[in-house]
Amino acid sequence: MSVITLFRKLSDTINKVCLTICVALLGAMVVVTFVQIICRVFFTALSWSEELARYFLIWASLLGAGCVYKSGSNIAVLFVQGLLPEKLKTFARILVHVLCGIFFILVIYHGFRYMGMMGTQKSAALHVPMKYMYMAIPLGCGIMGIHALDAILGEIFQKGDEKQ
Repeated sequence: MSVITLFRKLSDTINKVCLTICVALLGAMVVVTFVQIICRVFFTALSWSEELARYFLIWASLLGAGCVYKSGSNIAVLFVQGLLPEKLKTFARILVHVLCGIFFILVIYHGFRYMGMMGTQKSAALHVPMKYMYMAIPLGCGIMGIHALDAILGEIFQKGDEKQ
């Protein structure tokens, strides 16, 4: 088994795990919000539910962004790419993934720095260290970076008829 195949399997496995986590987080967010509504109407409002739902949404968004990037479902402007010959289209796709990879590396770096700066701060209602909330930034971009590298390797080493 080649390194490229192993990397593709790693990327696919990470994607499946992230999809499962996103579904669980969004489901938990719905449950927490529903419980908050019931408590607010019939009992006393929960002090922690809005904060927990917000953190679930942040984590689901950043992990879900990797899933969207992997599937190629993100917004793209393909007009110029459609005008290019096939070899230049491949080069343009590789260039886009390389530029995205550079962006992801920068966000990972600054995300870790920001996470370090906020490491001692605690959330208002849950009293959870904020570094765990800010960890979603470098982790989500790291996952997108893996998918970008997988896409680059796929563009370079795939046969022409296997391309999406």
